[in-house]
Amino acid sequence: MVQIDRVRSCNSTLVKTQPLVAVFVGGTSGIGENTIRALAAAHSDQGKGLRLYIVGRNAEAAKKIIAECVHVCPRGQFRFVQAGDLALLKDVDHVCSDITRMEEEENAKGGHGRVDLLVMSHHYFPLLFQPRTGILFSFIVSFTVPPLADSFKFDHLLMCKTETKEGLDMSMSLLYYSRMRFVMKLLPLLRASPLPAHIVSVYSAGKEAKLLSEDLSLRTPQHYGQANVRSHVTYMTTLFMEKLAEQNPGHLSLVHVYPGLVFTEAFSSAGLPTWFKFAFRLSAPFVRPSSVSPEENGQRILFLATPRYPARQAIKDEMAADSEKANANNGSAEIAVGTDGNCGSGAYACNSDGETIPLKETYKKLREEGLAGKVWDHTMKAFDEIEAGGVFSG
Repeated sequence: MVQIDRVRSCNSTLVKTQPLVAVFVGGTSGIGENTIRALAAAHSDQGKGLRLYIVGRNAEAAKKIIAECVHVCPRGQFRFVQAGDLALLKDVDHVCSDITRMEEEENAKGGHGRVDLLVMSHHYFPLLFQPRTGILFSFIVSFTVPPLADSFKFDHLLMCKTETKEGLDMSMSLLYYSRMRFVMKLLPLLRASPLPAHIVSVYSAGKEAKLLSEDLSLRTPQHYGQANVRSHVTYMTTLFMEKLAEQNPGHLSLVHVYPGLVFTEAFSSAGLPTWFKFAFRLSAPFVRPSSVSPEENGQRILFLATPRYPARQAIKDEMAADSEKANANNGSAEIAVGTDGNCGSGAYACNSDGETIPLKETYKKLREEGLAGKVWDHTMKAFDEIEAGGVFSG
């Protein structure tokens, strides 16, 4: 475990090194909100400058967060970007166009338009018997006891498939397709970062299980369920991030993180069913000791943007020099090991404590079978067909 004092120290160094431009998708609540607050607090009035975009649907929640962040970080710029349905790629494109336009305006004013940090935590887990309010129960099962659904055959009860008008499953879109679309559409701004840019996707790193390589988007009804959604999203996120790191050496650091169980205000939402509130009150004393506080959670997600997780380098000698520089600046510690088993390879899978998850052997056979290329082609085909106005059926 990376100790929390070291995490806070590295975060403080990060904001004092240079101005930052950050985008938080799903930033009006939960883990996104926790990280926004951590970044604002770390910056305070000591940082070099902060421009932060909060992407979400809840304007009132964003207004409250911005007011509180301005209080602790008076020199920061906090902007709300109204989102529609982020399970739809066309809505993702609209948000990215808005952010790109505002960053181009910074260029026109003599500034430096870019994105240094992209954090994505938006999600949706519909329950078969509570499609709108069952999100948290499925969330708890997924994040605290992943084998439970498999062991007791609850998989088809936990989630029902909801397809968007673009042909993507809503859960898989928000957890994977939508997130990778954000990266691709913001890629010019991300590549303009001098950090390099850090991309963080919050979900289920290290929770790989079953993989149906001939049905990546889980079209077959018998294949669809909470466990397979989690597993497929995890595999595809890792392989797509590795490809992006390889294609953009020196420019992108990509992290998929498993945050653990984090208690947020969502657990006391008035919209939750009575049965859930009762079950939560009964279970809370037992799961709370293994949970992460909102404050610590925000600090640890922000930590993933520090030099401990560098971009892949094109030349090994450069990587060695960068490692020495990063370790000196980080006060921290060693450069993280990537998902391919190599130090500083640009794509990382992390636990809630900041430590990387060893995945080299898990993916060895899949890489030999060419699954990385298949995932990339599948994803880009979905993007191309939907952008052209079609409905993806792959």
